[in-house]
Amino acid sequence: MSPDLIDQAILAACKPQSLKVARIIGDVAKALKLPILQAPGFADAPDEREEPRGRYQEADLIVDRIKALVKAKKLESAGHLDWWRNSEIRLTGK
Repeated sequence: MSPDLIDQAILAACKPQSLKVARIIGDVAKALKLPILQAPGFADAPDEREEPRGRYQEADLIVDRIKALVKAKKLESAGHLDWWRNSEIRLTGK
Protein backbone atom coordinates (compact mmCIF):
# COMPACT_ATOMS: atom_id res chain seq x y z
CA MET A 1 0.00 0.00 0.00
CA SER A 2 1.28 3.43 -0.97
CA PRO A 3 2.54 5.71 1.84
CA ASP A 4 0.81 8.63 0.08
CA LEU A 5 -2.53 6.83 0.25
CA ILE A 6 -2.05 6.12 3.95
CA ASP A 7 -1.01 9.74 4.57
CA GLN A 8 -4.15 11.00 2.81
CA ALA A 9 -6.34 8.72 4.91
CA ILE A 10 -4.61 9.84 8.13
CA LEU A 11 -4.98 13.53 7.31
CA ALA A 12 -8.63 12.99 6.37
CA ALA A 13 -9.26 11.28 9.73
CA CYS A 14 -7.57 14.01 11.78
CA LYS A 15 -9.20 17.19 13.02
CA PRO A 16 -7.93 20.51 14.44
CA GLN A 17 -8.73 19.20 17.92
CA SER A 18 -6.70 16.36 19.40
CA LEU A 19 -7.88 12.79 18.90
CA LYS A 20 -6.46 9.56 20.32
CA VAL A 21 -4.01 7.78 18.04
CA ALA A 22 -5.96 4.53 18.56
CA ARG A 23 -9.07 6.19 17.13
CA ILE A 24 -7.17 7.50 14.10
CA ILE A 25 -5.69 4.04 13.49
CA GLY A 26 -9.18 2.55 13.58
CA ASP A 27 -10.64 5.22 11.29
CA VAL A 28 -7.78 4.86 8.79
CA ALA A 29 -7.98 1.06 8.87
CA LYS A 30 -11.70 1.23 8.20
CA ALA A 31 -11.25 3.73 5.36
CA LEU A 32 -8.54 1.59 3.77
CA LYS A 33 -10.36 -1.68 4.53
CA LEU A 34 -7.47 -3.12 6.55
CA PRO A 35 -8.12 -6.16 8.77
CA ILE A 36 -6.62 -4.81 12.03
CA LEU A 37 -10.00 -3.99 13.54
CA GLN A 38 -10.44 -7.70 14.23
CA ALA A 39 -7.13 -8.08 16.08
CA PRO A 40 -7.54 -8.67 19.82
CA GLY A 41 -6.18 -5.79 21.84
CA PHE A 42 -5.63 -3.61 18.80
CA ALA A 43 -6.21 -0.44 20.83
CA ASP A 44 -2.72 -0.45 22.30
CA ALA A 45 0.79 -1.02 21.09
CA PRO A 46 2.14 -4.56 21.19
CA ASP A 47 3.91 -5.58 24.33
CA GLU A 48 7.66 -5.20 23.98
CA ARG A 49 8.02 -8.90 24.76
CA GLU A 50 5.96 -9.81 21.71
CA GLU A 51 7.43 -10.10 18.27
CA PRO A 52 7.46 -6.61 16.75
CA ARG A 53 5.29 -6.07 13.69
CA GLY A 54 3.42 -9.28 14.38
CA ARG A 55 -0.35 -9.16 14.22
CA TYR A 56 -0.25 -5.36 14.29
CA GLN A 57 1.61 -5.01 11.01
CA GLU A 58 -0.98 -2.77 9.33
CA ALA A 59 -1.46 -0.66 12.47
CA ASP A 60 2.29 -0.25 12.82
CA LEU A 61 2.44 0.95 9.22
CA ILE A 62 -0.21 3.58 9.99
CA VAL A 63 1.68 4.67 13.12
CA ASP A 64 4.91 4.92 11.12
CA ARG A 65 3.15 7.25 8.70
CA ILE A 66 1.68 9.27 11.60
CA LYS A 67 5.22 9.71 12.96
CA ALA A 68 6.40 10.83 9.52
CA LEU A 69 3.57 13.38 9.32
CA VAL A 70 4.46 14.67 12.80
CA LYS A 71 8.09 14.99 11.74
CA ALA A 72 6.96 16.85 8.59
CA LYS A 73 4.94 19.17 10.87
CA LYS A 74 1.62 18.29 9.21
CA LEU A 75 0.42 16.86 12.54
CA GLU A 76 1.09 17.80 16.15
CA SER A 77 1.34 15.11 18.78
CA ALA A 78 1.02 14.82 22.54
CA GLY A 79 2.30 11.79 24.40
CA HIS A 80 4.36 8.84 23.20
CA LEU A 81 3.00 7.76 19.82
CA ASP A 82 3.76 4.09 20.51
CA TRP A 83 1.13 4.13 23.27
CA TRP A 84 -1.89 4.50 21.06
CA ARG A 85 -4.53 4.97 23.76
CA ASN A 86 -2.41 7.48 25.67
CA SER A 87 -1.26 9.73 22.84
CA GLU A 88 -3.10 12.20 20.67
CA ILE A 89 -2.60 13.93 17.35
CA ARG A 90 -4.19 16.86 15.57
CA LEU A 91 -3.83 18.85 12.37
CA THR A 92 -1.35 21.71 12.53
CA GLY A 93 -3.08 23.89 9.96
CA LYS A 94 0.06 24.02 7.81
